[in-house]
Amino acid sequence: MLKLAIITNLYPPQILGGYEILCAQVCRHLRDRGHALAIITSDGGIDGAPSPPPEAGITRTLRLYLPFNRPGRLLRGARWRVGRANYAATRAWLQRERPDVVFVWSQLRLTLGPARAAHDLGLPVVYTFNDLHPASYVPVRWRWSPRGMAAWLLDHVLLRSITWRGLDLDRAQTTCISRIVKDDLLASGMPIAGSRVIYQGIEIENFPLKPAPGLIHLPARILYTGQLHAYKGVHRIIEAVNLLARRRPELVHSLTLVGTGPQAFVDELRALAAAGAVPVEFPGKVAHDTLPAIYRAHDVFVFASVREAFGLTFIEAMASGTPVISTATGGQGEVLRDGETALIFRTDDSHDLAAKLEYLLTQPDTARRIALAARQLVEHSLSLTPYVDQLEKFVTAQMRARP
Repeated sequence: MLKLAIITNLYPPQILGGYEILCAQVCRHLRDRGHALAIITSDGGIDGAPSPPPEAGITRTLRLYLPFNRPGRLLRGARWRVGRANYAATRAWLQRERPDVVFVWSQLRLTLGPARAAHDLGLPVVYTFNDLHPASYVPVRWRWSPRGMAAWLLDHVLLRSITWRGLDLDRAQTTCISRIVKDDLLASGMPIAGSRVIYQGIEIENFPLKPAPGLIHLPARILYTGQLHAYKGVHRIIEAVNLLARRRPELVHSLTLVGTGPQAFVDELRALAAAGAVPVEFPGKVAHDTLPAIYRAHDVFVFASVREAFGLTFIEAMASGTPVISTATGGQGEVLRDGETALIFRTDDSHDLAAKLEYLLTQPDTARRIALAARQLVEHSLSLTPYVDQLEKFVTAQMRARP
């Protein structure tokens, strides 16, 4: 059995999205398998928010260079200052904990200071890349302009510690959550050609199957869960259900959008919804343990992201027996099969989404067949057990490969 040091920007109860929940689930499963874990993270980085209560095995001394309640910015100076502080805190922590392997989860707004501390101590380090945030630490390329040359000088000479320079990523052990994440990170300049793709999963036991998987009740209740951002395509869902309702009003009862996002965009969504004919509910952010009942209470789940690293919510809906209509321009397109485990619509095309909704709502046999096949896919390939199995084998293999 191993002692693992987990480095991550956030850890429950501090949650930005599904990846923090996934991290905690993976940690729990690794503990259940006999591994010892120590976790270092931040206190959430929200101005004025109380810190979580102390918890055994979790150290919350790291800092974020920019709180998550503020829009993202480069802020090289802040990254350098916070990175130095995080380096010192992590180095001291690792020297106390003496782990066998360091597992770096998410570094979004955390800086690379903690990862540098692990590398400088000579510890084996494994990274998991669940989105494209690591590309923000790639040093800029040379540009023949005063601003471009100044940025290059900062990233390559003066503040090189805020970038991947010196971390020898081409020899580090990394995993990516999907092929599209790996390809995009390679295109950004990260030398991770040897990175292994491991698809994430969910705790399927938390999402029991409906008594009648795929059963459509007309008029139907349509569901989206996740962050409310433009790149998630949420506005296209509102447009699509209203297009369908104008043509076939007997098919659509309501649309539920679970989640939160930037207030300006949420206001735009509310205005778009108010102008339509379909009631749209905005319950906001809900407790994760209430989601299974929400999935089972709806007839169709829509996953409309323009370009998603992978995602968890469409898997949760599939596990629950709620048929999914999805885009395929992200990691989800690597596992979904059109007409078999989901219906695929053209990205950013509300008319095509409306057509796919109409088809699914009027073809009960298809809806049932898709829902059952999707549940089988989750059971066999997209539950947390095979995900943790692969991560555990990957980390163990790297430890054994050490001289």
